[in-house]
Amino acid sequence: MRVLSVLFLFTALFLSFASQPALAAPIAEDDFTLSFPIYANGGFGFSGPWTQGGFNAFASGYSTRGRSLCHPRLEVGGGSVSGEAFSAINGAVRNLAQPLGTPNSTVYVGFLVRPEGTLNDGIFNGFFGLTLNGDLGNDLFIGKPGGGAPDQYVLENRGGFGQAASGVQAVVGKTTLLVVKAQFMAGNDVFTLYVNPRPGRPEPAAGNAVKSDVDLGTVSKIGIYSTGAFAIDEIRIGSTFADVTPVRNGSQDKDFPDCREDRDGRDD
Repeated sequence: MRVLSVLFLFTALFLSFASQPALAAPIAEDDFTLSFPIYANGGFGFSGPWTQGGFNAFASGYSTRGRSLCHPRLEVGGGSVSGEAFSAINGAVRNLAQPLGTPNSTVYVGFLVRPEGTLNDGIFNGFFGLTLNGDLGNDLFIGKPGGGAPDQYVLENRGGFGQAASGVQAVVGKTTLLVVKAQFMAGNDVFTLYVNPRPGRPEPAAGNAVKSDVDLGTVSKIGIYSTGAFAIDEIRIGSTFADVTPVRNGSQDKDFPDCREDRDGRDD
C-alpha cells in the first residue's frame, strides 16, 4: 500500500509540472550598453546594429549616456540614449532577428522614456518615442506626439493618424515606463498601452489607451523617432507582460536609492 501511495504521489507531481506552461523567454532587449567594436550593437534579439532610418529621417543625432534611466523596481542596466530638440526629423532603426506579426500572436513591448529640455520644443511640436515598423506601409508610434494631445503619451500611426491618447501627461524630468500589448490579427491589429504599470505585478486589467484601426503586417524592425528632447532606455520585447517588466534585484537598489532623476531630471 505504501509503494502504491508513493507512486501515486510521484505521478501526481509529474502531471502537475507537465501541465504548467513553458516559461517564456524575452524576444529582444537593448539596455544600451556600449558595444565594441561595432557601435550600437548591444543587447540581443537583433540582426544588426542601430542605423539611421525612419520615415523622412535624414539624421540620427542621438548620444549615448553612461547611466541608465531609473524607474521604481524595474531592472535596469547598461546606459541610455538621448536626443536634443531638432529642427528636422531624426531616427534610428534596428532589425529584429525574429520578426513579429504572425496572425493570432501576442507580444509585449516595453521601454523607459523621459522628456528633457522644454516640452514641445523642436519641429512638429517636439515628438519622441518608439516605432514598430510594419511591412504594409504603416508604423505604430508609441510616445509623446507632435499633435492631437502633444502633452500626453499616446498610440498613433507614425505621422499622427488614428491617435489614442492615454490621459497621462509627459512631464519633463520624469521617467515613465510604457508597455504595449500587441495582438496581431489577420486584419487590423489591437494595441493596448499601459503607462507606468508596476513591475512584479500581474498585467493590468485595463489599459490607458487602445488602438485597433491599423494593420502593421510583419514587423521586422523597431525605430527611435523624434524631434523633441528626450532620453530612452531598456527597450524590451517579449511574449509575456513579465518579460518586459522584470523586477530589479536588491543589489541594484544602492545605485538608485531614490530614483532621484524622476524628481529633478538628473541621472548622474
